[in-house]
Amino acid sequence: MEKIDCDILIVGGGAAGSRAAYEAKKLCPELKVIMAVRGGFGSSGSTNLMASESLGINAPFNFMDDGDNSEVFYKDMMDTGAGLADPNLCRILANESCKRVEELIALGVKFDSRDGKIIQRKLSGCTKARSLTCGGSTGREIVRVLKREIKKLGVEVVEDIRILDLVKGDNGKVCGAVGLIGEKFIYIQAKAVVIATGGAGRIFKYNVNPLSLEGDGWCMAYRAGARLINMEFFQIGPAVFKPNIMFIIHSHMWRLKPRLTNVYGEEFLNKYCPLGIEPSEVMVLKAMSYPFSVRTDAKYLDIAIFKEFTEGRGTDTGGVYFDVTHVSQETLLDKAPITYQILKQAGADLAKERIEIGMVVQNFNGGILIDSNGYTGVEGLFAAGEVTGGVHGADRPGGNNLIDTQVFGYRAGRACAEYASSIERKPQIEDISFNFSTITKEDELIIKKSEEIYYKNLTVIRNRLGLEDVLRFIDSYWGRPNIVVQNRLLLGSLIARAALMREESRGTHYREDFPKTNPLWTKRILILKSEKGYPSLELL
Repeated sequence: MEKIDCDILIVGGGAAGSRAAYEAKKLCPELKVIMAVRGGFGSSGSTNLMASESLGINAPFNFMDDGDNSEVFYKDMMDTGAGLADPNLCRILANESCKRVEELIALGVKFDSRDGKIIQRKLSGCTKARSLTCGGSTGREIVRVLKREIKKLGVEVVEDIRILDLVKGDNGKVCGAVGLIGEKFIYIQAKAVVIATGGAGRIFKYNVNPLSLEGDGWCMAYRAGARLINMEFFQIGPAVFKPNIMFIIHSHMWRLKPRLTNVYGEEFLNKYCPLGIEPSEVMVLKAMSYPFSVRTDAKYLDIAIFKEFTEGRGTDTGGVYFDVTHVSQETLLDKAPITYQILKQAGADLAKERIEIGMVVQNFNGGILIDSNGYTGVEGLFAAGEVTGGVHGADRPGGNNLIDTQVFGYRAGRACAEYASSIERKPQIEDISFNFSTITKEDELIIKKSEEIYYKNLTVIRNRLGLEDVLRFIDSYWGRPNIVVQNRLLLGSLIARAALMREESRGTHYREDFPKTNPLWTKRILILKSEKGYPSLELL
């Protein structure tokens, strides 16, 4: 096995990993910092995906003079988190967000402006206009700028490597990781590791995530002894199914009052709306609540789309029809120019034809439990970005995912550098062995089946029968030798067990058999690996 030596290994090349690498090298330039990127640096990962009309990063500058400040921002996070967001992490995010964004501006990130003044937009879960954007490419622009600065500092980048597992020394400290480039195994030895691998949308049949987001970071951290939190909470929302592009439908598109029909041409939203709630009302609420969440009545739209599909009235692609042909091209270009142009380029003119949309997994709120500096509790192991849990709670304001990457990427990078600087030399491991079996035809079928059963039972609508079906499926294939299959089964088990334990509905977690929010469940579910190797769940 080939060996590469460094002081700090950053696993991931998105906004969180890039910020962590930049800060670590800037603080301690004498340290050798390596970024391991699955794909090309600057072109892979969810940060670099342009999948919406506008992608925001939150900071309470109050550029729109609507009274925003760090205290209002903190309250928004705690309110949307529904009692499950970590107050300490939220306070840090609220207090440090402006400084981190100012640093990005100083490095050259150019946010959308009007008459020379940066504009801010009000996104889901925000009471003020707080989000700065670079159109739909905000994450991509942040990574582009950080990539340039990282290169100047001398951070080394290993591209097209899939990190599969962490390596621990005899002293229990993390001292590197094992990865695969093509068919060649690589051991990257390090004094400390930062995991910044994003979420796991690709384990579900329908998602708006790139190929690399399979939850590898969670699995390797779990096996190393890190704790996971809030794993039952992740974001699901409407996206384009046909034409076949990764693009979500939100904001102004719902204010245009689209006509939603199933495969039989029936308008269906009204039958899912309770007495006293009009479909038009639900669509207005949906414009300010992209992800499915029980905290607003916009939930009825998401439930309707999902049920039409699961009950056999959806299209062949898995969705329903979305029709705004009653809206002029001029209005579409004015209200949703990026959405209109992207779909036009994909072959669909919204002013002339309907498209198909469905519910997709987008972003995760739970993950690796960290402290205020990204430390995981496993010596030598830090984490930042979507792979972490705690700051977002049961739901989160739109635009908070990106600022999370910058605030805690900054903190994790610096803390990791300080830790690595305190270690005189790395643990010496004479022999690294890693058993990796190739994926068989049966493994491929298991992965395909898991994507289908996870989507059906772990996304919009959950109930005991469906969750138990997931666990039975996992048990029937548990112990497969291929690590990719192992990870898929482990992740399904973690999510299903947490969702089964939480007998209520809260935030993005909806239990059809427990539809109400229960104040007694204002508790967080913590998951760690038991001595027998199975997930152990505790309440925090």
